Amino acid sequence: MLVAVVAIVVIAVGGWAGWSFLMPKYQGRDDPYTVLPRSEALLSSGDQDVGRLNRVVSKQTDLHLSESSWTRWTSNDMGANVQLDVKYELHTATPRASGQAAASAWLEGRIAHAERSLVRVTKVRDIGDEALEIGVPSGYEVSVRAGNTTITVDYSVNGTQGTKEAEQVQKTARRLAALAVEHIEKANPGAA
Repeated sequence: MLVAVVAIVVIAVGGWAGWSFLMPKYQGRDDPYTVLPRSEALLSSGDQDVGRLNRVVSKQTDLHLSESSWTRWTSNDMGANVQLDVKYELHTATPRASGQAAASAWLEGRIAHAERSLVRVTKVRDIGDEALEIGVPSGYEVSVRAGNTTITVDYSVNGTQGTKEAEQVQKTARRLAALAVEHIEKANPGAA
């Protein structure tokens, strides 16, 4: 009798340990990213377009935690009224879903929210795994999913809607989002 109880306990414990080891792989917890770089480093990337922006804005505030990093820059010149927000968010696996699935759900939620708000939403190619751009009166918000991270770049310059400058604002917002994906890849060299 005692042998049967011990056998059952060994099988139960072994089964639980085996399942705990295999379950993450089964669930797709092979999320590539575990480290977030500081979002404040984005403007010191050496990119020419970003370098021009770096001359007109200065960091106002930032928050860097293990699973999110957010920085706001604003213009040095009150007349320019430039504002740039960059946020990185790391999505970790749960017992029910991978971090990649959480990041994907976050992006789908952004799309649904924007569509309910009757805001123009555009899918953008060649930035991360999936990206969308939301046009707002003063600029653009680019939201990107890269593996199990999401990146948001919100870049606005008041008074640019319908002007030639609006095209430059859009281009810069997209460039910043692409650089942010590169930053996350470089911070996790073994991931890709």
